Order: sequence, then C-alpha cells, then structure tokens
Amino acid sequence: MNYLICKLAERTAIYFRKLFSISLLSANSLNLCFIPFIIIFFGITPGLRAQYEVANKLLLDDVRFTKIMDGSFLGKSMKISDVQGTLYLNEKFEAGKIITMEDSMFQNLDLRYNAFTDDLEFKQGENIFNVAYKTMVKKAEFGGKFFSYRSFEAEGGNVRDGFFEILTEGKATLLARYKIKFLDKVDSQAFVDAKPAQFEDVEKQFFIMIEGSAAKLIPNKKGLLRFFGDKSKELETFISKNGLSVKDDESLIKIVTHYNSL
Repeated sequence: MNYLICKLAERTAIYFRKLFSISLLSANSLNLCFIPFIIIFFGITPGLRAQYEVANKLLLDDVRFTKIMDGSFLGKSMKISDVQGTLYLNEKFEAGKIITMEDSMFQNLDLRYNAFTDDLEFKQGENIFNVAYKTMVKKAEFGGKFFSYRSFEAEGGNVRDGFFEILTEGKATLLARYKIKFLDKVDSQAFVDAKPAQFEDVEKQFFIMIEGSAAKLIPNKKGLLRFFGDKSKELETFISKNGLSVKDDESLIKIVTHYNSL
C-alpha cells in the first residue's frame, strides 16, 4: 500500500535501508510509482482482464488510504482528524528493536504497529518510515510486546503473510493478529441516522502454529483441541480442570504452554 524509496550509501547504510525505507504518502507518489506499473503489466495481454480488475480495486483501496493520509478522501475534503478512531494498536511510538532473519539487530528504534495497513512503522526526528521488507523481520520488540512476520491460513485456505504478536513460543506457538477496518461516513436518510467516517475498534484473533506450519485461526475449543493430535484428551482435561477459555490471552497462554511442556 505504501510506496518506498531505498537510498544507496555506504555498506552498513545500504543494508539498513534495505530493511527500512521511506513511506511515500502523497497521491502524486502513488500516481508516479503504481499506475505506470498497472498500465505496463496489465496492458501487455488482453487476457489478463480479470487480474486487471482485481488490481484496479486494490489500486482504489490504496488511493483511498493514501488520500486520507494526504488530507483528502476520494476527492472529498476529509482530514485524518475527521475520522473517528485510530489506525494503530497504540498511536504512541515506543522504544524497541528489530531482529532480522539473519539475526542482525537494529536497536534504539521508536516503533508502532499500524493495524489498518499491517505495517510496522518507526520514527526518526519528524520522519516516519515503514519496514519495507517485512519478510526480513524475525522479531520486533516494543511496548512490552513481540511481533513477527508469519505465514497464516486465510479464509478459503489461501496462505498469506502478516504481522502477529507472539504470545508464547515452543513446538506450538500462540499468536495474536490485529485488524482495523475503515468505515466510510453515512449521510442522514429516512430512518437512517448519519454516521461519521471511522476506524472501527481493533479486532483481535488468535492463531496457533504447530512446529513451523502456517498459523491457523483458533475457531473454538473443539477446533483448538484438534491441533493437539494425540494430546487432545489430556489438554481437554487440563482446560476443564482449570476453568480455562479459548477466548482470552491468559487462558490460551496457559493451554499452549502446558502442551509445550508435554
């Protein structure tokens, strides 16, 4: 969604900017960087019309968010301050660090998580940056939380990637995923009250990874127990005996930690 510029410099700076690059938030940048790509790529083969329609929808979604950040929204005068709610798990930047897949560490970063765009952001002075190469993030620590970029099964069984909070790790890893959606304003009509544009409250979902497989959503108690295979009966007894739920962090951490100890 965001478009990034990587600057070349000395060897250390090159690697740093390979991981982090400036997020371009203006509509002009979007037009320069993304639209020519759509024209070139999808203009080659007429048979790619369906893909073009999908890409065009994604482009509109990108324009929508970019223009919100730029002070307007699809041609209307709407500033980010006019939208109720927040894009972020916590709007405040918090001191932290990032460890890459190559175990390189970047410390003394002011970090926050954008749950609307699924981006990890950091601030230097007055400039706000995005982590450009998300797949390089092995672990990010800030605000007492740990985040990692993991594969997961989305609706329909498709495997996607995204940022998750790590709640506990082991042969089974418990993860939390956060989502925020934008709701456009609703004008007053007969029998319908007007509603301002808003970012809805954070939705939190729990996922589990078993021995490195793609993370899977925990739908309910029965669904969770299926992940534990021949240990499911023992875990069911543990859950009942301790009055645990699969709907809150603390209970799930206890359940998965117990499984990891078996």
